[in-house]
Amino acid sequence: MMAVLPPRALKRVSIYVRGMIVVYLVALLSTSFAIPEVLRKARNPAPSWTLFLPSCWFASWCQLLRGRANPAMVELARLCLPGIFLIVLIAVATYAIGYRRHFMRIAEIAEGETIGEGHRSWNLGVVERYLLPTPFLRGCFRFAGKTLLRSESHRLVLTGVGGLALVIASQALMNAFQGASSWRQAALTPDALSIPFVVTFLLVVGLRIVFEIPVEIRANWIFQLMLDPDGQQSEGLARRLILTTVLPWVLAITFVSYLLVEGAVIALLHTIVVLTWTVLLANVLLTRFHKLPFTCTLPVFKQHSIVIVISFCFGYLLYAVSIPEFESSALLQPTRLLSLVPIALVAWYIPRYLGKNTIEIERKLIFEESAARTVEILRLSE
Repeated sequence: MMAVLPPRALKRVSIYVRGMIVVYLVALLSTSFAIPEVLRKARNPAPSWTLFLPSCWFASWCQLLRGRANPAMVELARLCLPGIFLIVLIAVATYAIGYRRHFMRIAEIAEGETIGEGHRSWNLGVVERYLLPTPFLRGCFRFAGKTLLRSESHRLVLTGVGGLALVIASQALMNAFQGASSWRQAALTPDALSIPFVVTFLLVVGLRIVFEIPVEIRANWIFQLMLDPDGQQSEGLARRLILTTVLPWVLAITFVSYLLVEGAVIALLHTIVVLTWTVLLANVLLTRFHKLPFTCTLPVFKQHSIVIVISFCFGYLLYAVSIPEFESSALLQPTRLLSLVPIALVAWYIPRYLGKNTIEIERKLIFEESAARTVEILRLSE
């Protein structure tokens, strides 16, 4: 891309291309246990899709060297050496051209981009008026939004999580069509209904994790100087960031898909269930969240960190497996969905109760994570 595209186009396109590469690599990793069995059962000629996966070439070459290759593997193994030669040739040529076009002009490109970006501003319009009523929310929302769009490390983490969500959702979609005689029957299976739950769970958890990664910790002094640690609204800010990032497009795709396949009633009910549980999930994950995203030091390892990881796994089973299973049977009798209301009320009340019963010192806005000391745990200093 550096050898072909001009600098401005390269900057915009490379973000999406690298994101696609991350999704591709996550997909390869997630399917690495299934592909060898497919190659072992393949017949000559090899499946056409394996010709586009170099990992299949080298797995076949490995089997050929071990004397265990079938005819399809032999065909794929023949692509390895020409592929290596071709990629080395392309890499050397594009590196030479890219160096001449870009690296010799780094100072000019950096200066031009800095001047151009200085005049950009976000016009949030209605979103700013109704969802961000206070100056704290407006200013910090802009800061966090620009960080998500510009920070390389944060984008890569989110892209990796999105790739994992895409792989799991695709697997669920394929499972939904196994044994189903029509689109309508497949759409009401637990696998199909779980797709928006899988996507929202992974994206919400991914955003919650990304909030803990500082963008430039030495620059957080300006927030410490200007923000009131007692009057902060960090939990509301993080909730707005998560919901505005995930919900609009997930709900739109979910509603339109089920509207075309199952009709308006099922589409509306399913969308409401997804909306409700996504909001509840965000509330649970943001319980006692007293940080400004991207401005606090990385969390230190604590004794309950392993419990948190196990809780995430259990939460995934409850959120993305159990709820779709129940919804699959409940949509045939929509009144049964009312039994989810008490569960939703409990899931809403517990984080709210824990937030209100936090001691005053733990409600302050923090910019540095520190391990809890033994004397503090035992309250011996009081």
